[in-house]
Amino acid sequence: MPEAETSITISRIGSNGGKLSSSSSIESNGASTSSRRRNMPMMYQMYESQYEDLRGTVYGPESPDFFPAQASENLKKALSGIETNDQAIINILVHHNNFQRQKILSAYEDMYEKSLISDIEEETGGYFLEMALALFKPAHVLDTLQLYKSVSNRYGDHSVAVEIACTRSARQLKVIREQYQQDFKKTLEKDINVKVEGIFGRMLSLLLCKSREEDGKRLDEELVNRHANLMLSQTVDDLSRNVVIFEQIFAVKSWRHIAAVLNRADELRGDRRDIETILRKNKTMHSETRLMLLTIVHVARNNQLYFAEKLRNAMSGERPDHSTIIRVIVTRSEIDMADIVEEYKSRYQRSLDFDIQQSCSGDYLRLVQSTINPNGAINI
Repeated sequence: MPEAETSITISRIGSNGGKLSSSSSIESNGASTSSRRRNMPMMYQMYESQYEDLRGTVYGPESPDFFPAQASENLKKALSGIETNDQAIINILVHHNNFQRQKILSAYEDMYEKSLISDIEEETGGYFLEMALALFKPAHVLDTLQLYKSVSNRYGDHSVAVEIACTRSARQLKVIREQYQQDFKKTLEKDINVKVEGIFGRMLSLLLCKSREEDGKRLDEELVNRHANLMLSQTVDDLSRNVVIFEQIFAVKSWRHIAAVLNRADELRGDRRDIETILRKNKTMHSETRLMLLTIVHVARNNQLYFAEKLRNAMSGERPDHSTIIRVIVTRSEIDMADIVEEYKSRYQRSLDFDIQQSCSGDYLRLVQSTINPNGAINI
């Protein structure tokens, strides 16, 4: 008989405070959830969000209904036949959360003295393999690796680093910085200073390395007005070069505060163009700085709509950007993917699932669909 696991639950991750929705499949008993989480490694406990109002699509079975040995046996069967049973792999991936997948990896190696990752690499390929490997990688390790690749990009595409800086909580960024130093034997701040030049690099370092206030704090209306007027005292070109003001408003204050400042500044402009339009139409600002400021505006106002737009853009080009599709769906699956799906439909008047079908195919398509489908992923 496989040994029942008794300590595995990963809570939802969001960007705003609040309570779990009444439709949640996650146990609402705080004491019970807390007791199970105590046995999780500290890195995982720290990487959990403190916000509970948003909805992911992957939760995994509640303990004691999780049996990593049984999941490992099913994976072995799926990988050992004449033809690989990709659907069985999909079912196990989307019916277990990230922490439970780490238990499955360990159980598989103990049982068969082989690496599950190596066996999957031998039997599958393409984007299906890429997404499966991302789902099996510990969440904080995946974010750290994505950040390292983006910071080290010799061609200057630092958009993923900006995305991580703006969409991970202060606690998550702290874990990423620690993991970064452990994996790459250097601090993130020093690496950015070496690899990312100019004012943009200094601003990126502030976003990633400064400690940010959490959103639960009550808004200081006087400070909101002061920051809004400070923004209006600068042209957007001046703002894009002023590291001191950038730090004051965008690097250390909560996202709720930033949203209030942006909205107040737009109100004070009256009939003139809003900040997003001004940034989009600016032709003189450094392109990466403009992207950073636009990301800040979008994330502060609606984090889930930001990701919906990222997915839409990834599927709207001449060729689908599968790295973005995989990154967004994997990293948000336990966080707010159900809300992203809803924002996508509201924004584009079409379902994300329909557009995914136009961009993906085969077992890769089925894996993506299973990950974004709340009913398929929640009803274990």
